[in-house]
Amino acid sequence: MERTVLSEISREKCWTHVEWLAGVGEKLSGTASNEMSVDYILGALKGYGVDAAAPEFQAWLSFPKMFDAELMVLEPERRVVECISLAQICSTPSEGVEGELVYVDGGGLRDYEGKNARNKIVLVDFARPPARPWKNYVAGVLKGAVGQIVIGYTAPRRVFNRGTVKSVWGNPTPETIGDIGRIPVVLVTAEEGRYLKGLLEGGPVRVWMRAEDVRGWARTRQPMATIRGSRSKFVLLGSHMDAWGGAASCNAVGCASTLETARVMKKFQSRLLRGLELLWFQGHETGIMTGSTWYVDSYWDSLHGNCSAYLNNDTPCMVNTTVYTASGDPVLRNFLESTVRDLADEEGALFKAHGAKYIPSKTGDQSFYGLGIPSARVMTTYPPELAEEMRVSGGWWYHSDQDTIDKVEPETLYMANKAQILVLLRLCTLPVLPFRVRHVAEWMLDSLRELDEKAMGAMDLKDLIGKADRFRALASKLDESVTGLSERCEEQLKDEALERSAQLADDVLMRICRALNPVNYTLHGRYEQDHYGAEYIRPIPALQPVSELATLNPDTSMYKATRTKLVRARNAVSDALEEAIWLSGYLTEKIENVI
Repeated sequence: MERTVLSEISREKCWTHVEWLAGVGEKLSGTASNEMSVDYILGALKGYGVDAAAPEFQAWLSFPKMFDAELMVLEPERRVVECISLAQICSTPSEGVEGELVYVDGGGLRDYEGKNARNKIVLVDFARPPARPWKNYVAGVLKGAVGQIVIGYTAPRRVFNRGTVKSVWGNPTPETIGDIGRIPVVLVTAEEGRYLKGLLEGGPVRVWMRAEDVRGWARTRQPMATIRGSRSKFVLLGSHMDAWGGAASCNAVGCASTLETARVMKKFQSRLLRGLELLWFQGHETGIMTGSTWYVDSYWDSLHGNCSAYLNNDTPCMVNTTVYTASGDPVLRNFLESTVRDLADEEGALFKAHGAKYIPSKTGDQSFYGLGIPSARVMTTYPPELAEEMRVSGGWWYHSDQDTIDKVEPETLYMANKAQILVLLRLCTLPVLPFRVRHVAEWMLDSLRELDEKAMGAMDLKDLIGKADRFRALASKLDESVTGLSERCEEQLKDEALERSAQLADDVLMRICRALNPVNYTLHGRYEQDHYGAEYIRPIPALQPVSELATLNPDTSMYKATRTKLVRARNAVSDALEEAIWLSGYLTEKIENVI
């Protein structure tokens, strides 16, 4: 059946969509070109017989006057520097702003050590972490800068990498709306960045800048499609639709790939146990994930009760990316790697596993951590001989006019489609979800041990470590039971008792993820969103300040306040582990009674 499904994938049909979407070029949410693209996607889905709609919603968007921006060096010499304004910035007064220039490397918190940025204009490198929105939050909200200059990627030709500086994830709330782009920001090319850094090596530099942005609430439509399975559960595939510049690799290929997935999976709908939801997210670029966050907020009950897994389909391939790869939540790790490796081995292609410890990433349309939905990404990447040369994420043409159709190709997109559809097919047809809870338990145990070491005795996490160890033991037994149940279901396809047990297993496995993921991968929990690219997104983020606690004087107010916060975080982790322990034991017992 898998070979039959994969044989249905069409290079030509998918590439036709790429040519149309890349031909439109820039299609930011709220613009005419974007609206035209919505109609194109709905028309294609209708032609495939797929149920689809494009609900309208209000998104906080930006419409920067990009090429009207100005930047000038005032001291030690006068020189005009070509620049563009970025999205979601605070516009300068009509007379602009000026200040002393200070270079802060990547613009992360540690990069400011020993440097005073207050009332100054900071210079940062785009190619160095953290992500651009967090650079802006640190500069404007935490460090008191009055402006920011971002240096774009080094490239074989002059290129302006467009983008946004909005660190507030999704639509703002009354508590966060004031944090959106407090300062003006412009981007310069790598060449101009080298010039500015060279000036700073010779002594103080003073600059003047002017930039303007129009931002606020605007109407947009978000395409959404449904292919139902025989059960109520479903898997989610999302690609962002709005795009900067030439928009071929980011994200015509993702949108086209999601369309091709809809076409192929619709043909085999009768074989699906779990359904498939497909989305083309709006507000990804200028709004920073407003579409996926709106979807989470507005479809909470359906997602919470029925969404088994989420695959992010953003730039699934680029030219010369001939190596299969897959990454994701530890609960999916074995499944992802074995599935994509199966395909690579059959084709004689390379497969690259992500061997390093899973680190949650608050980028892309990853709006589902708080909900507890395990996520994954399947794509093609560069072979070893090109990996170092193309180490820039997204290519040097990222978000620029140079992101043209020559940056992608039909063959690597075909490869990415096969890998992604095979993963989705198995997620939708395996009798029991292929989750391995032991990997999550081991991940938590390792993370808690690392945190305990960082605490240096300032806070004892041994009780949490004990619970995580107990959870690991139960999770190992649960995985064995789930494997046994899966094998029995495959042997006896029509057994009603096994089918009920399989659906119960799905429910409980998902509930374990719902309990653990919010504490494992978020700081702000189930119902809020963390900042884009935030440095605090590390394993079990709420407990990360134990390393800070270890450096504080126990007699200070800051120590006592920080400890109070950490005790509450400890309680949240404890509750999550207790629930996971109970659920693991409960499901193991239920399965053993059946098999």
